[in-house]
Amino acid sequence: MSNTMFAIWIGLSAGILLLFLYAAFLNLRRRQSPGAELGDLMNSFLPVNVEVLSNVINPAQQRHLQETYGRDELLRIYQEQVGLTMECLRRMSHNAALLQQVGYAQMHSGNQLIASLAQEMVDAGVHVRLYTFMALIVLQVRTSLQWLPLFSAANIGDVRSLVSSSLLPAYALLKDKADHLTCLKFSSLHESLAQSL
Repeated sequence: MSNTMFAIWIGLSAGILLLFLYAAFLNLRRRQSPGAELGDLMNSFLPVNVEVLSNVINPAQQRHLQETYGRDELLRIYQEQVGLTMECLRRMSHNAALLQQVGYAQMHSGNQLIASLAQEMVDAGVHVRLYTFMALIVLQVRTSLQWLPLFSAANIGDVRSLVSSSLLPAYALLKDKADHLTCLKFSSLHESLAQSL
């Protein structure tokens, strides 16, 4: 049994290492490409309902559900929450990738303030994408192994911690950086972008 677990952990570690190397390669390739203009990407942004995530990580809301519903209904609600959470995480990651493209396009601007804000937006996007990636992996593993009591859909405390302490602040920071950059460079698109994120 221990040899099997060791092989699984080695396989997972190698897989994660390969994913990070692939992400680094894509990041390097994106830095060398000319990038995209915000106006071209406006229709590609996906609105994120942060309240959905806030409800999932709210312990009082989860206690209320546990007190109100029976086991089968509660399991169905948890599965629905996991699905909504995964969709929010995918949207956050998608928006972060698009904002990074805009940031890469502006990093070589003649205006030092715009170039600096673009770099900060790219960096904030990296954090959002990393946290969403980690949360999606955990949720995916828990969903596929939910038949085991240890990995039940109701037991997503580590995702709650990651979302509340890391992801939501990182996404708020990304939106703030995008807000500053659009105020300076793309003022006509400022309102539209704020509503699209």
